[in-house]
Amino acid sequence: MSEEKEVREAADWDERYRKGFYDGPDGPHDLLVRYRHLFGGRVADIAMGSGRDALFLASAGIAVTGLERSWEGLRIAGQAAAARGLSIAMVQGDAARLPFRKDSFQGVIVFYFLLREIAPDIAAVLDRGGILMYETFLKAGGDVDHPRNPAFLLDEGELPALFPGFDLIHYDEGLREHKGRMRATAQLVARKR
Repeated sequence: MSEEKEVREAADWDERYRKGFYDGPDGPHDLLVRYRHLFGGRVADIAMGSGRDALFLASAGIAVTGLERSWEGLRIAGQAAAARGLSIAMVQGDAARLPFRKDSFQGVIVFYFLLREIAPDIAAVLDRGGILMYETFLKAGGDVDHPRNPAFLLDEGELPALFPGFDLIHYDEGLREHKGRMRATAQLVARKR
């Protein structure tokens, strides 16, 4: 991808954040609240958006590094962290090329972001015994809220197959309500062997 195209796409993400297209940094995802007790050490929040989950983990005393492509998303997360007296390491970058060293985190969280080709890279940045938490959209018919591009939608049962070498702690596929709309999602919590 050319540098010019990357700059243009990042600007498009910035515009979405400015227009309020994405949720603000208010509450964390329910799955993270439920399994927060599994996290310790350093945690990477990949495609962290405006930081809602990174802020939650930081408020629990966990060292969090958030990766986000959008400067505007990072700005929102930084302002929210400062207002709450929290510290979050933030990296502006493209998740398609993870800028992290192998075995550098004890946890990785990913919410509503899917690039299948980086699944091995996500696994590689986790230490042995590290926790992976992943939730994203499934292909589903009917009136459900999800991206239109099928490249960003999971098939049934696909998510665990992207991460061989992990022991499942929790896996579920189903419809979940979000702001009055239904979402078909897959949820994965797993430990790296």
